[in-house]
Amino acid sequence: MILKAVHLHIKKLGLLAAMLLCCAYVQAQSVAQLEKAGDKKFADGEYYAAAVYYKDAINKSEEDAGLYYKLAETSRLFNDYAAAAEAYKQTAKFDTEKKYPLANFWHPIMLKSTCECKYQDVAKLYQKFATRYKKDDYYARKTQQEIASTAWAIDHLKKNDSIQIEHLGKEVNTEKSEFNPIPVYPDRLQYSSLRSLTPDKKEKDSEYLVRIYNQLPNPQEMYMPNGSSFNMHIGNGTYDHDITRFYFTQCEAEDKSDTRCDIYVSKFDGYHWGAAEKLPKEINDYTATNTQPALGYDKNGNEVLFFVSNRKGGMGGLDIWVSKITSDSTFAPAVNLGSPVNTEGNEVTPFYDVNNKKLFLASDWHYGYGGYDIFEAQGEYTAWSKPKNLQQPINSAQNDLYYVLTPDNHRAYFSSNRKGSLFIEAETCCSDIYAYNTGKRIDKPVLPEVKKDTPVTVVKIDTPVTIAKLDTPVVIPPKAVVPETIVAEVPPRKFVDESVKQVKQLLPVTLYFHNDEPDCCNLRDTTKLDYKETYESYSAKLSEYRKEFGKGLTQTAKTQAEQEVFDLFTRKVDKGFYDLVAFSSQLLELLQKGNKMEVTIKGYCSPLNYNQYNIKLGYRRIASLRNYFYHYRDGILLPYIAEGNLVLKNESIGEETAPKNLSDKLEDIRNSVYNPAVAIERRVEIVSVEIK
Repeated sequence: MILKAVHLHIKKLGLLAAMLLCCAYVQAQSVAQLEKAGDKKFADGEYYAAAVYYKDAINKSEEDAGLYYKLAETSRLFNDYAAAAEAYKQTAKFDTEKKYPLANFWHPIMLKSTCECKYQDVAKLYQKFATRYKKDDYYARKTQQEIASTAWAIDHLKKNDSIQIEHLGKEVNTEKSEFNPIPVYPDRLQYSSLRSLTPDKKEKDSEYLVRIYNQLPNPQEMYMPNGSSFNMHIGNGTYDHDITRFYFTQCEAEDKSDTRCDIYVSKFDGYHWGAAEKLPKEINDYTATNTQPALGYDKNGNEVLFFVSNRKGGMGGLDIWVSKITSDSTFAPAVNLGSPVNTEGNEVTPFYDVNNKKLFLASDWHYGYGGYDIFEAQGEYTAWSKPKNLQQPINSAQNDLYYVLTPDNHRAYFSSNRKGSLFIEAETCCSDIYAYNTGKRIDKPVLPEVKKDTPVTVVKIDTPVTIAKLDTPVVIPPKAVVPETIVAEVPPRKFVDESVKQVKQLLPVTLYFHNDEPDCCNLRDTTKLDYKETYESYSAKLSEYRKEFGKGLTQTAKTQAEQEVFDLFTRKVDKGFYDLVAFSSQLLELLQKGNKMEVTIKGYCSPLNYNQYNIKLGYRRIASLRNYFYHYRDGILLPYIAEGNLVLKNESIGEETAPKNLSDKLEDIRNSVYNPAVAIERRVEIVSVEIK
């Protein structure tokens, strides 16, 4: 899903009025006429109205894959996940000419967003699509990411019972859409909402726009910043820490189904709020949407502005960007937060918790339960830890975003279209505001002393990401009893052959490592780390690799070098881990069916060190993968290993297969460490899997 406006519902629902309009059509219309009417509504962004026409056309032509696909797309765009999932399923069923291959991509994504009870079915659908889809593009990478994400979700279904989520009810929420809560004293909210501004008119003549509202009993129900436009969407507000500046977003319709946003500020002069000013080009890129401002600080106390944009130079979709605010209230050029925060997907709705120096955000790419999930990352400016999922019950299978804390941290608010939200059509169509008490209250909230004279500089990341090592090695019990619940009779040979064929299609599963990792600079042939830890550490080094491999080059050559690094991480490093997750799931399925499996692993190195050292390093890399299998799904594979039903064979090749023209000079780290041609030699491969 793409979030390009002040909030996803502007993009997805047209102006939401589409959901309220009753489609006036004549039952005698032909299938072609109904489809044409639906196409017009779709082009106008009136997705719900389009769906009504497509449904009526399907009733007259039940096996038309094209009509089902159009119904699926419209249902997806107004968040009717259940209807979309079923329509994509029917598309694939009747698509005998294979015109709609992406129906099999969207079906599990929509199914995942209906309910966590569907995750096992979703995992199988993803794996089926992955084995059939042969292109190397976004959909292939997203599928591998979703395979891993769904496995993560299955392993993290236990809810935190100490957190009681509260729906704020009709005092704030309506059947339309509420989002972007802003805590204001005393325990009241301002928030954004998409509503009719002409309630006295008939629905078909109503004008729907986003506005900022005050929670009652504030005497002013709607808040319009001084100088803002009455013809535009107004929302996504945030105050600075001393309530003297109010940042917000104004969005204008580019066409009937899409909008483009810019960020504005209104300043308080001690007596009244001044006229809104559009922020400069450092923030507002006229070729992109710029939205969701949030204020924070770097480690030196410099005030910074986080915001969301899909401008050029990002990592994919919508990214979070940051700019330092100087002493004269000007802005430094915006910088992309980079990896590990931003991804090929969408990262949105930033909020900076000054008390704990955490950035909260929502993402549809990082491992989650479905749609957008809320995450937290520790750090500052562009140096952040890998985002951590807040898990259930804060997150759900639907969209959860716009997380914010009160200044004393005692209460948290967020927006969600989870089941239980108010709606007119489709129970997951529209977002409401939810809250919970954190159980923590800070008596004296931190208000950093904002530096006024600090020049604007680009903060360099000098501290490498470190991995916490395990305190105890994994020990396989000498004699473990396989639980009866995971033992099944051996199925017919046809099933076994097909299952083995599917897992072999993933081979070789190739996994990559940073230089001299894991456990640099020793001659041991084992490690306590598992591959997931080494992968996460390596993945976080994308910015470091871009910087080092681009050093000393002309701008054109630098751009090319940075693209090579980006391809290394997305098409090699990330893909390898997603393949490993898919392989592990299919391997477990074969073991649970009573098969005895033998997996062969080989370790490789770049030529940077002498060969005997590299052979030991290759074995450490293999050991990290073995540890991954030991830890997988809380040790679910250990009984199979102990009983000899899963045999892990290994061989370290060292540097023997590395091309001889690669640099092995330590002083030339650009080519001997950061060059993608060298990096692909630092790997482990699962080369074969056989039934014994």
